[in-house]
Amino acid sequence: MHFKVLSIHQQRAFTLIEMLVVMIIMAMVVTLVVQGFGYSLGLYQRVVNTQNASYKQVFTYQWFRTSLGAQVAMRPDDRGLEGDARQLSTYSYQPLLARQGLKSLIHWELTQAPGELQLAYYEGEDYITVYSWPEASGYFEYLDEQGQWFDQWPVRVEDVTPLPQAVRLVVNSDRESLNYVAVTRTRLRANINPDELLYGRD
Repeated sequence: MHFKVLSIHQQRAFTLIEMLVVMIIMAMVVTLVVQGFGYSLGLYQRVVNTQNASYKQVFTYQWFRTSLGAQVAMRPDDRGLEGDARQLSTYSYQPLLARQGLKSLIHWELTQAPGELQLAYYEGEDYITVYSWPEASGYFEYLDEQGQWFDQWPVRVEDVTPLPQAVRLVVNSDRESLNYVAVTRTRLRANINPDELLYGRD
């Protein structure tokens, strides 16, 4: 049996150039992996932020629609909805903070803060900043029974002013235009008996 002995010069080894090529390839692979991970993480964060903004907008519309959909119609010596393009107040059976079904005075207000439009909700002394739109403007409008929108309510002063058929919040920015519409689901006018007309509610 014969064994072949390899000399040191005959053994195959990595040269310096080959080692450098391998290191460069490994560095490129690591760079691509890190960049891919960073991109995926950034994409995930953008998706999360978009979802959160969408959820907040859904809650904003739901709160706006619910509170103004259950307004209380005006009676003598009482009041109904009063508002203009920047703010409105009315009584509602579905306040956001007080117990549902309890007649409560609520107030919605738009504020033009530096660089953003803020929507706030008041109930007594309690206050909530509901939503903020960057670089946007907005206003409230009120729908009468003839299907016309007005920037104030009541349009005409009457002994017993009806509620608007709907209230909408319009928000405009460079990126989008939004319409939050709250349709009045309760009576526009209260059932009033002759005594109430003569002597008021009490």
